[in-house]
Amino acid sequence: MFVRKYHINPETLCYERVRLNRSQRIRFLVGFSMGLILLAILMRFGFERSFPTPRQIIYHKQNIILRSELSCLNAELQVVESQLEELRNRDDRFYRAILSLDPIPSSIRGAGTGGAKPGGILQNLRDPGMVNDVSQRIEKISSKMKIQSNSLDRVYNKAVKNQQLLAAKPSINPISPGDPTWLTSGYGYRNDPFTGRRTAHHGIDLAGNYGLDIHCTGEGTVTVSQVSRNGYGKEVVVDHGFGYTSRYAHLQDIHVEVGQKLKRGEVIGTLGNTGRSTGPHLHYEIRKNDSPVNPMYFYYENLSAGEYTLLASKANLSATPYQPMAMSQK
Repeated sequence: MFVRKYHINPETLCYERVRLNRSQRIRFLVGFSMGLILLAILMRFGFERSFPTPRQIIYHKQNIILRSELSCLNAELQVVESQLEELRNRDDRFYRAILSLDPIPSSIRGAGTGGAKPGGILQNLRDPGMVNDVSQRIEKISSKMKIQSNSLDRVYNKAVKNQQLLAAKPSINPISPGDPTWLTSGYGYRNDPFTGRRTAHHGIDLAGNYGLDIHCTGEGTVTVSQVSRNGYGKEVVVDHGFGYTSRYAHLQDIHVEVGQKLKRGEVIGTLGNTGRSTGPHLHYEIRKNDSPVNPMYFYYENLSAGEYTLLASKANLSATPYQPMAMSQK
């Protein structure tokens, strides 16, 4: 309560209440209002320091949830990193080893990252430590995934190329094991049957009965189908790609034409005695990068007559029917 002030009136000699003039009342009201405002501010500041506001309570709960989710994300990233490491080991020790590819160096696998400081939301955070760590881990995993993806692409391309090489490389006997044949001349130097001189023989000669089917020994494209003027008689040359070509000479009949695509086991002609020959036989020749190689190294005796017939029948089922053309031996 306010204390009332009195003074003695000299005229009446009585106590009278002291009253403020207009300016004093205004100053009093202004000071009193400022005091109330200051008191209110101090009370609110103290309340906020002692008790959280509803908004702070909501933010605190959301912060707890976010930290929990961030911890779960870290755990998931750890699992992803472990799986990526396992995939890397399988890539280096298994896939690349099988395909004769060199392992990726650890310096490249490490996927070093760098650059400017994080911006945007992370830059405005008061304590971006946990979020920044997760962001860096995600960036590093992303870089490693790109490296691994490129590695698997190369492995895949190499596997496809190897598959194409295996399909194209000459690797079977040009004559079925079920057809009676015998080797009359091997690869290397021999006495020429016409001159008796020691000359190089760049293939092998397989003798047999007239008309035996001659099969293509690997996928490829016919580049020569003609009567040769070099003593080979009726001959077929197949380009298998990867630097490999095969020649089938002294044929009786030719069943393919230039540009025709062939599969392994497809019939290209029949055994004959055309050209510079002393009897019915097949001259079979293989070249690698235009250099002759021993054909005996390029086929195995592990196919039975039945397996060979099955292989040849599948190849010939999809073969384009051949339209024979008139050929001259001149």
